[in-house]
Amino acid sequence: MSNSKKINTLDEIRIENGIVKLKNHFQSLVKNNSKEAVNYLNDDHLQYVTLFELRNEIEEFNILTELNTRNRIALRITKEILSKESNNLIAEYLSSHHISKVCLILKWILETGFAENTVNNELDKTIDTAAVLLTKVYRDKSILPTIVNIIFNRFEKDYFIHDLVWAFFESQDPYTLFLIGNRLKSNKKRDVQLARKLLSFVPGINVDSDIYDEKQYLSFLKWFEENNLFLYYGGESLQETKNPIPFKIDLSGKYLCKVVSNETGEILIPLTPQESKLLKQFNELDENSRILLSNFSSIMRQSSMYWWNVWINYPILEQIRTAKTRMGGYYD
Repeated sequence: MSNSKKINTLDEIRIENGIVKLKNHFQSLVKNNSKEAVNYLNDDHLQYVTLFELRNEIEEFNILTELNTRNRIALRITKEILSKESNNLIAEYLSSHHISKVCLILKWILETGFAENTVNNELDKTIDTAAVLLTKVYRDKSILPTIVNIIFNRFEKDYFIHDLVWAFFESQDPYTLFLIGNRLKSNKKRDVQLARKLLSFVPGINVDSDIYDEKQYLSFLKWFEENNLFLYYGGESLQETKNPIPFKIDLSGKYLCKVVSNETGEILIPLTPQESKLLKQFNELDENSRILLSNFSSIMRQSSMYWWNVWINYPILEQIRTAKTRMGGYYD
């Protein structure tokens, strides 16, 4: 998970020999050459997980003030996350003066904080909270591929993923589904298993199988292409249900083929009087009829803009009759 091919000496010791050897080496280094120890910590290529593991030694040898800004802020954020008594550190760093700097540090924490062979609840909590801050507070969507990598890495090792999955979806971006959908074609059974679990609400996804099936992957791509402009965040998580539905389709937006807000499901473009009239009639229909019309409308518009314009101006009952005839009573 490192952001660079070059590896810091302290990282190398941790990876090759473990945490105890890292701590012993660092303690010896500080006693014999404090400046060199600080230089290793301030190196651009240092991974956050090493800084995290050495935070007690940094405090013990009183070298915090010698650390660079990245490390000082990262340690303060870490202490805030793990402390039972919040001192509103995050609120302090939400000011315009600090926001870009803290965002970069949180990304560094997330990108270099994953410990491949270490189970550490405090480290996981720090990583999860950094993810929430980036997706929910800073609205940074560039970090989503990193988060999904950590999720699937943890699941492969049977580590806890619920909070991180929640943080991932809190970006409220349907692109998260696409990133998960790509795992449907993985050669790892555990990847496919988790992808199907998280996408169980998508028609055509079979959660009882963990073997790659191209039909299911293609089925997901077709569904996503048809619906991604009309998806909004519903907020369901693994903490609440075994098979959450994080995103829902706004049938009104799909019916009128209008992009909706990912946060609210509201149509983003002001409607004409005719569109408002159509939408009022549409919303008075039963759910099955609304699903039928929204599916048919989306397919028709992609097939022929001309015939869609003709059909959408039919009386609502005529729209339903046409849709039933053309789709053979398809409702899903």
